[in-house]
Parts: sequence; structure tokens; C-alpha cells
Amino acid sequence: MAILEMEVRDAILVARFNHANANNPMSRELEEAICSACRETEQNPAIRALVLTGGTERSFCAGGDFKEVAQLAGRRPVEAFIDRLIDFYSTLLNVTKPTVAAVGGYAVGIGFQIALSCDWRVGSPETKLLMWELKHGLACTIGAYMLETFVGRAAMADIIYGCESIPVSWAADHKLIHEVVDSKRLLDAAIARAQILSNFPDVTFRRTKETINQRFVAGLRNIAGSAKEAHVAGFASGAADNHFKRVLGEADAATSS
Repeated sequence: MAILEMEVRDAILVARFNHANANNPMSRELEEAICSACRETEQNPAIRALVLTGGTERSFCAGGDFKEVAQLAGRRPVEAFIDRLIDFYSTLLNVTKPTVAAVGGYAVGIGFQIALSCDWRVGSPETKLLMWELKHGLACTIGAYMLETFVGRAAMADIIYGCESIPVSWAADHKLIHEVVDSKRLLDAAIARAQILSNFPDVTFRRTKETINQRFVAGLRNIAGSAKEAHVAGFASGAADNHFKRVLGEADAATSS
């Protein structure tokens, strides 16, 4: 079973996250597959846009894969993880063709950040956007930077310190989600938006997007050092260990039942 299922619809590459867990935790394998889809979109002249989706009746992405994240120990692995995350988001941001996220179910932490790295986000009334890392003993430096860029310092603080799901109406008002549609229409609406964007004059769209996203990528690179220090300290403290054990224990119980 492929970790990422891809199909082309009318020159739109649809990349469907296909983790064995329906919440689509972001494993390294899935991350690398998404990066490959980004490269295919950028390099293949027959593809005009990219749509990312978690699939029907599945979550977009409920954060990092704790089976991998829980293994991080020591400075070097944690620093490499942060470098990898920033490279991942940069790969998405550096796609000069339109990118659209069909955000169904949960988009938590890394999943939320993937969606924010896309040009356009389509959600449903059931979409749940969260940055609840602090509640569970994880640093939230990259997410905080992204949210402050999008909605400002006060709203960012409310989201990362509140650790609650963002109301869909508020997310739409502040363009964290651009369109809210019935969950059954989520993917079709995302593809339709990708088609609209892909029909814009190519050169001006690409150059505009490059200029906008270069600043965003530069900001991510600038906070890399402080993000590493925060995460190194957090993992060393063991603050997230109980959260990892609980989530992994629930996953094991679901698998065995």
C-alpha cells in the first residue's frame, strides 16, 4: 500500500495521504513522498497545480508520527528533525505552481503547518485546526512563527496558549481557511480552486508567488536556531513523554482490538 496515492485530474496532481492510521500522522516516509509530489508538480510541464488531501473520511494530518518523534533523543537528532521540517515546508513553499490543501478532519501541529504552506486551503464544518503542542510538553516555535505571520501576534498567542480547536468560522474570517464546503465536496472544491489558480497567466503567478514565499522561507530559516534550542530543551526535560506513551498506547490498543 503506497503511503501517498497520486492521480492526475485535468492537469491537477492530487496527492492523497495514505498512512495506515486514518489520522495520517506525518511519518518520514509520507513526508518524503509529499516532497516527491512537489518536485513532480514543479518539473512536469503537464501538471499545472498540486492538491494535498488526507482522503475521504480521514484527517488531513493529525501531527507528527509519534512512533518516530518519541525516539528523538539528544541534540543532534532533534536538530536534524527541525532542519528536516523546515526543508519540508520550504519544499512546499518553493513549488511555483498553485498548491491547494483540502483540509478535512484534524490538522494538528505539523498538519496545520503543511496546510499553511499551501497557497489556498479548503475546509469543511468538521475541520479542526489545532496548535496544542504546549499543552503536551512540545515546543511550538515554527507553528508560532507561521501563525504570527498569518494572523498577528495576539491571535497567534491565543491559538498556541489556548491549545483549543479554532472555530471554523473564525478560521475562515482570518483566511486560515479560504473556503468552507460540505465535507463530501471537499476534494472537488479543492480541485476546482486549483484549476482556477492554474489558469492565471503563468509567468506573473510564478514570479509573484516566488517573491511572497521567499520572505516566508527566509523567516523559517532565521528561526531555525532558536527552534532547535527550544525543542532540544523540551525533549531533554521529558515533558512530552507521558503524551507520547498515551497516544502510542491508544494506537496499540486500537490495532489489537
